[in-house]
Amino acid sequence: MPDAHVTEPEFARTYDGGAYDDAWAAVKQYRRVIAYHRDNPDAGIAELMRISGAARNSVVSWIDDGATPLVAQGLYKAHDYKLLGVDYDEITPLNILVAAALSAGTIDARNYQPTFTVESLENSLVVNSLELIGVGSQELENGTGDAPTVGPAADAAIIGRALHVLGVPLGSKTNAGELSLPSYLEDAPDAVRKRFVDIYLENRGQPHVDNAGLAIKEDRPRTYQEQLASLIESVAGESVTVADSGVMVSADAARALGFEQPETV
Repeated sequence: MPDAHVTEPEFARTYDGGAYDDAWAAVKQYRRVIAYHRDNPDAGIAELMRISGAARNSVVSWIDDGATPLVAQGLYKAHDYKLLGVDYDEITPLNILVAAALSAGTIDARNYQPTFTVESLENSLVVNSLELIGVGSQELENGTGDAPTVGPAADAAIIGRALHVLGVPLGSKTNAGELSLPSYLEDAPDAVRKRFVDIYLENRGQPHVDNAGLAIKEDRPRTYQEQLASLIESVAGESVTVADSGVMVSADAARALGFEQPETV
């Protein structure tokens, strides 16, 4: 994956293009029209249609009515929050949210709004990440009375779209046949990979009944579990395996990662 993550075309293509097969094409036409009209204020609708390839009703809407396509509005906001073109030095808050969404959260397939289950609202890395990005956080009603559920306080769908581009599926992860770990982790620095693993284990790691290791028990495709085990093993430098019951993090791996459990007597 390139050094710049969450590109404009990737983000744009999370939108329904409407009359366009590709929402990014709408953005390019809109920008071409606006830029040409700025430099040539006397240009007529026909000329703007010719230089852009846009339909007449679109050009009229953009020039005469001052309308902005929804996808272009989304890109403006994503730029404002510095979510686009991030490198590994800038990806920390998004990396935390991706790990949290995959291990203890979801993105609503209907509206791209992400939610996260957190152990506590105080000192929560999810809450801190949302605050750092600039959207703020809010506690959401989960109807269970269990651990708190939080989401962005503003522009939730913008965050959800960015997380989706980075590899978080929409809706259920149980039935996501193509579910895989985010590709940006493949070439990520050790610190980025370690942070992802830490968040995942904090949310999903359970003390193993037979030793001082950890077990990750979640209903995920076998290929995803194998990818997760491989990632954790590469970060820990110790054995991590996949069994029928889930991903098994050995006691040595747990200790190496700072998740040491007391030995079972």
